[in-house]
Amino acid sequence: MIKLIVRTKKSFRLKLTLCFLLCAIIPILAIGITSYVTSFQIAESKLIESAKLTDKQAAKSIGERINQIENMADSVHFYLYNSLYPHDGQTLSSYINQISSLRNNINSMADAFDIYHISIFMESDSIVSREGLLFNPLEAMADYQISLEDVEHIGVNTRWLYRDQLKFPYIVSHGNPPDGVLTCYRACTDSSGAICYVFGIHLPSSELLGFFSESQNEGTVTSYLIDKNGTVIAGSDTHLGDTVSRDILDACLSRTDEPAIFQKNGKMLFTPVYGGEWYLITELSESYIRKSTNILVSIILVALVITILLTIICILYISGSLTKKINCLTAAMEQVRENTIKNKLDNLNALLPAANDDGDEIDRISISCRHMLKALDKSFHEVLDLSVKEERLNYQLLQSQINPHFLYNILASIQTLLSLNELNKANQMLTDLSRFYRNLLHKSNERVTIRDELEIAELYLKMEALCKNYIFDWSIHMDEGIEHFMICKFTLQPILENCIRHGLKSDNSHLHIAIDLSYENDMILILIADNGIGIPPDKLSALQKDLTQKTVRYDRHFGISNINARIASPMQEFGTISIESTLSEGTTVQIKIPQILEE
Repeated sequence: MIKLIVRTKKSFRLKLTLCFLLCAIIPILAIGITSYVTSFQIAESKLIESAKLTDKQAAKSIGERINQIENMADSVHFYLYNSLYPHDGQTLSSYINQISSLRNNINSMADAFDIYHISIFMESDSIVSREGLLFNPLEAMADYQISLEDVEHIGVNTRWLYRDQLKFPYIVSHGNPPDGVLTCYRACTDSSGAICYVFGIHLPSSELLGFFSESQNEGTVTSYLIDKNGTVIAGSDTHLGDTVSRDILDACLSRTDEPAIFQKNGKMLFTPVYGGEWYLITELSESYIRKSTNILVSIILVALVITILLTIICILYISGSLTKKINCLTAAMEQVRENTIKNKLDNLNALLPAANDDGDEIDRISISCRHMLKALDKSFHEVLDLSVKEERLNYQLLQSQINPHFLYNILASIQTLLSLNELNKANQMLTDLSRFYRNLLHKSNERVTIRDELEIAELYLKMEALCKNYIFDWSIHMDEGIEHFMICKFTLQPILENCIRHGLKSDNSHLHIAIDLSYENDMILILIADNGIGIPPDKLSALQKDLTQKTVRYDRHFGISNINARIASPMQEFGTISIESTLSEGTTVQIKIPQILEE
């Protein structure tokens, strides 16, 4: 933030752009936020109105179903009153036929009105009271969790009772009774007030749930039906039989005409059902309301974002146009670097007027700047040419320094052989040395192919192996096609020389040198590893420091530091070299060079 403020203070264009942004974006944001809040409130109101309408329709459907069942109860009451008990002087066979006709009529009505089951309770001394399916003794009412006190004094009225976990005859439930049941009870008493019979029309709570289940959305919208005691008589299985809080029940009982909203953890709508005996409650969570209004809100936000982006683009374009000449002139003055001056001159030329007299103050400054940059460009290219020549001479100097160093070591080895009277070996080494320098002089370029470099390295290894009585051997592995890439001449030989001269152990145990060349992204990775005596930690640290600093030391590490300086030069596109060593285990040199093909 501090850097941005400092940068704004130093940039005329940023100041101009910031001014435009503040004048344009703040009003747009204010309008956008107001539109968002208003649209959300309107969408929320529409959503609640839609939920109210849905609940009204569900309450109406439930009421119609309840009225239908109560009308059916009137018919059942009529049939029972006339046919349940025998008439005076009626024969047993005639009474049995009468009961059979009664059962058929009741079952037909139950099928026609899609009733789950009808239970009739009568005095136990009746011959049909033990039938167990449709007819039951009064004592069996306890199996349905009701007592005579629950139904006495209701007269011709109806009483609805909710019970859960009722057990019905297997032929009715098939072993899977409903979780909750609403039952419409009627009773008939004699002149003394004693109950003659009671019947109940059973309705699964799940049937009432079907009237409002479409409006439910798990976790966000929940609807359920409660009675005046606050007991949930229809709803999801997790709510059946639960009792709502006293606050919700009081809110329901206080209004019985229209759906109302009672706020608690979101929006809550309740609608009277069955003349206010029951209440349909729908809970709308805040997440559901926001999700349902997401489309409208998203459109507003997208429109706001697009408007802001277009405004920013226009502001940037206008401010850029106003400050284009200043920016170009400033950039030309500040970025006088390699390969950039010409581009800045072209930019300045495009901004200059056709004639000097037609320009303004900035144009005249631009003309002066153009002349200055042309002079600087000419001087820059002259300096650059001199730098390239100097770099090439330095590289050739490093290259020339490695050859005498190598020749000195080989001649020393030949002298040793002559002093030991090993004339044949000395003669073979001279032959190999002649062949070595013939190949080396034949490849006069600063870079050679990896194939040629390996050929030079193997010639050297053969000479040293001959001198050292083959106390060491070597292996070469390389990825397919890698031999065609270019490498600095005389890169591998000094490292192999170090492996031999400083890696051989005092007990003359066999030394193995492994050369591995592979691809690594856009580089070539060369690993030269031996199992020699390794490098002491203090000397290794000094060597690694010299490699990091890319310095050529003539008093120590001359060979490898010379290679490091050559492959790290701009002419070789900044290769790298590193070394790791463990005492008594060996040394590994890693070289990374770019993948350059022969031109």
